Amino acid sequence: MLSLRALPALLGALSAALPGAALPAAEAPARLAAAAERLAAYVRLDTSNPPGDEAAAAELLASILHQRGLATERYISPAGRTSLAARLAATGAAPEDAPVLVLMHHLDVVPAGAGWSAPPFAAEVRDGRLWGRGAIDAKSLGIAQLEAFLAAAELPVRRRELLYLAVADEEAGGTQGTKWLLERHPELFARVEAVLNEGGQNRTVLGRTLFWGIEVTQKRPLWLELEARGRGGHGSALNVESAAHRLIAALARALAAPPGWRISPAARAHFEALAAFDPQARSLAASFERLFGPEGPTRDLLPGMAGYFLDTLQVTRLEASERINVVAPAARAWLDVRLLPDTDAEGYLRALRERLGGDIEVRVLLDAPAVAPAPTDTPLYAELAAALGDGRAPVVPVFIAGVTDSRWLRERGIAAYGVQPFELEWPELGTVHGPDERMPLAVFERGVERMVRVVRALVAPEAAAR
Repeated sequence: MLSLRALPALLGALSAALPGAALPAAEAPARLAAAAERLAAYVRLDTSNPPGDEAAAAELLASILHQRGLATERYISPAGRTSLAARLAATGAAPEDAPVLVLMHHLDVVPAGAGWSAPPFAAEVRDGRLWGRGAIDAKSLGIAQLEAFLAAAELPVRRRELLYLAVADEEAGGTQGTKWLLERHPELFARVEAVLNEGGQNRTVLGRTLFWGIEVTQKRPLWLELEARGRGGHGSALNVESAAHRLIAALARALAAPPGWRISPAARAHFEALAAFDPQARSLAASFERLFGPEGPTRDLLPGMAGYFLDTLQVTRLEASERINVVAPAARAWLDVRLLPDTDAEGYLRALRERLGGDIEVRVLLDAPAVAPAPTDTPLYAELAAALGDGRAPVVPVFIAGVTDSRWLRERGIAAYGVQPFELEWPELGTVHGPDERMPLAVFERGVERMVRVVRALVAPEAAAR
């Protein structure tokens, strides 16, 4: 059910998303192209997770599809989280047997947080950029996929069936979105040949794209909740049995463990694939055998690169007493652990429990098994790479240190590929999950055109060649 708090934003978003509708003059002095108008309308809908509240965003996308006479279906999880699907049948002989290509993105975004220099849900346009939470992750991808889906609806011949899928809850692990859909509505994924999702990793410097990276494998989440219990009481008393103190001591032991640097097969394949196009990757690949010594890296690693060679642990939330002068009887911490693709998760968790100590309760909130990478030796992958690169830049399979909903699909043997159609550079890339997230509109428009071209090549290569 659409919440009342989302209704005003939805009405404004629907108005802005209609063909020919302009954004308010205060936000966009120059008229935006239709796809950018739709992105702005989408960003204005606050789908911060928690709580998600994706219903209004699903309604916005559905309204655009309905204007073109395309049917949609909503799927609402037991927790009330809304996902949306729309389908284009293949044409020609036996369309009911045609393979299915899925265009998937997530409706939810992470909370905006503090530090913004623009309102995070106003979709202001400044300096040729659209500002707002979700402008990159991942509402821009959703609109690019939507434009490709609408363009494919006009094709007279489609050799693959096309499914547009906007899912809930990705930012909190996807259990109320992709995972729930796979379990409760497996019919959605019948005959799926491949899924194009977020997660692509490109390198663009000073306007030149060095390579396009199709994500085929990623790290695995291991989200944990820790609880310590102890004697509560007044803050003025000596209390050696404080739950907070026990928890802090346990976390200190866990964080003091030496990092387990290693080169996994996924990291080796990643940097060796990039070596021909990226000087940094070439330098790393050339020194793999001497990259790590007993004390750790033997050379400086660029920011963000360590995650390719480590199982990482971050303490992201802490909770104990609500008052400074009260000792709580319980204290909790939440850990975001990211495992390398081939890490023994049970062994990692067993060692972590030993370091924490027997008086700390550890609950697993989210995990993922080791799965094979998406295949790169198929005709579809070859077609995807050819269309994405368009003969202008090389395309390589990549490993990412983040996680996406693609892992749920790969667990079930469904080929999922992370595809990023936008040639983004720093500092814009650095705003994802941080303040001042923004999308350069020129980059967005080119990315929409690229996604349209890629999808056309995969569902109707004859039309793409013309």
